[in-house]
Amino acid sequence: MRSSARFRLKGKLLWAAISVTALSGLLLLGLINLPQVWAQKTQAGDAPQPSFEVASIKLNKSRFPVGGRHLFGDRFNATGRTIVLIVAAYGHNGHPLSPDQVSGGPDWIKSDVFDIDAKVEDSVVEGEWKKLSFDEQVNQGMLMLRSLLADRFKLRVRHETKELSVYALVLDKKGPKFAEDNTHPEVGGISARGRGKLEATSSDFATFVSVLSMQPELGGRAVLDKTGLQGHYSFTIEWTPENLAAGGVQSADRASSSESSGPSLFTGLREQLGLRLESTRAPVDTIVIEHIERPTEN
Repeated sequence: MRSSARFRLKGKLLWAAISVTALSGLLLLGLINLPQVWAQKTQAGDAPQPSFEVASIKLNKSRFPVGGRHLFGDRFNATGRTIVLIVAAYGHNGHPLSPDQVSGGPDWIKSDVFDIDAKVEDSVVEGEWKKLSFDEQVNQGMLMLRSLLADRFKLRVRHETKELSVYALVLDKKGPKFAEDNTHPEVGGISARGRGKLEATSSDFATFVSVLSMQPELGGRAVLDKTGLQGHYSFTIEWTPENLAAGGVQSADRASSSESSGPSLFTGLREQLGLRLESTRAPVDTIVIEHIERPTEN
């Protein structure tokens, strides 16, 4: 069954997610355009991180859990594998870390799915919360998620800069095959029409790059934006998804397979959008899980 998900940058929808094969589990494609100060403030360590007033955590035992996160009013709800919660909480600019940016931890963090139902303190919602934009509210919600992981999962991490294999997204010789579209940037975003189709509508390019980096064809590698594109854009890209072997990474210069009914992701980027993925290595900020425990349910 093909699924449809809508990612909005500044609208009232916080999360819409589809599941893809990565990290031997579920990777959520929920994307929020959080401000850069999110990473800066949390790394500074000069003030306590905000936390939820109360939170319920339960193991999700369903065979096919539907992952996602939602923030509405004073309520925060999330369903996801532990590793997915971690990459979201420690992402940058609202974009989750790539699989290669997390190491360490026991195997269960990639398999155990938890339901989280948390509440923001009334005094916060009725006070400072009202003064924040939606993006800033999401910012605070993500910091609260980080605090929750530290408190209930006993999560401890350290940051390390590692040189990793990444993809650099660059312009092809003739440049982009799409134009700027600043018609409705306040509700712009990326629609994922199942596997093999992405639609951008007045989307900033950083969000597209983040969604692109989560496609299984890239094998978990981060994508560095080297296009220089700064505006908002509307376009569509379609490709034929491939069933990759576990841990397999497709070559960036590989043409579409003769057995496929359409182009590969790499070919689609070049032919439809005028973009090219180049394999390279670069220093990347990563986190190492030093300690984590299964939470006590309540």
